[in-house]
Amino acid sequence: MRSDAFQQMEMLRKKAERGMKLELAGGIGIIILPVGLALLIAGINMKEKSYREMDELYREVFIREPFEANFGNTVFESLEGFSEEMVEGFQLFMMGNEFDSEAYGKAVFNDASIEISNVTIDDYDRMAKKDNTTIYFKGRMFVIEFPEKIAASEKVYSRSFSYRELSKEEESCKTDIENGTSEKLFDTYLSGTEDAGKPVSVQLLDRLKSLDKRHKGIAVKLEGNKLILALNDGDGIPFYRSKAKNISFDKELKRAQKDLDDIKAIITILKNLYLK
Repeated sequence: MRSDAFQQMEMLRKKAERGMKLELAGGIGIIILPVGLALLIAGINMKEKSYREMDELYREVFIREPFEANFGNTVFESLEGFSEEMVEGFQLFMMGNEFDSEAYGKAVFNDASIEISNVTIDDYDRMAKKDNTTIYFKGRMFVIEFPEKIAASEKVYSRSFSYRELSKEEESCKTDIENGTSEKLFDTYLSGTEDAGKPVSVQLLDRLKSLDKRHKGIAVKLEGNKLILALNDGDGIPFYRSKAKNISFDKELKRAQKDLDDIKAIITILKNLYLK
């Protein structure tokens, strides 16, 4: 079944490439109206339609199917997502003036409830004379809720994670991480030292490093009985829109599975550490 989906995505990718070539030809030939204009419109329509269909297949094969295969009691809504108010309430990163969220899933693993969603946060300068959009975040978010409290309020950012949302109190409560290697990769902040919990464990940091290697920055918030995890992919361009000649659907599927393996490991680590 997956091989059929991969073949279909490859066909759509090649169709999108043909659409781009038509679009280019139309742009060059626009001076020869109406032929150039017709080619331009046909190319744009072919490319966008192919990408929409590939987006649908991607959500099905690389998000929903792995999610349902790894967790129990799953619910998945392809076109639903986290609300803007919900994400703003996490206070993990800056909020721009454009927000989008999709591919919402909910499940249970090892007595913890899990919610996932893709999130995009842009800031568009409408006063600029040319397109001036800054991507604050584009990637996948996880909200993991445990049956009991796991930590005081604490945030962990990989050094590559930009546009952080930090209060003055948190900035003043930056802490050193005991593990030397991780200290070079992560910054940790507490909301207040009077309620400080256990330090971030080496096992947890190892899993965060594993996730960070596959993404362009990660952010974590531990507060009360929740862990909120954001995996940033920067510009967020899907792998299948890459101009690289060798597109590996199997490699992308393995990456998705490794992310879920790390999520399951994080849940187990936190449960053993805090809920004994």
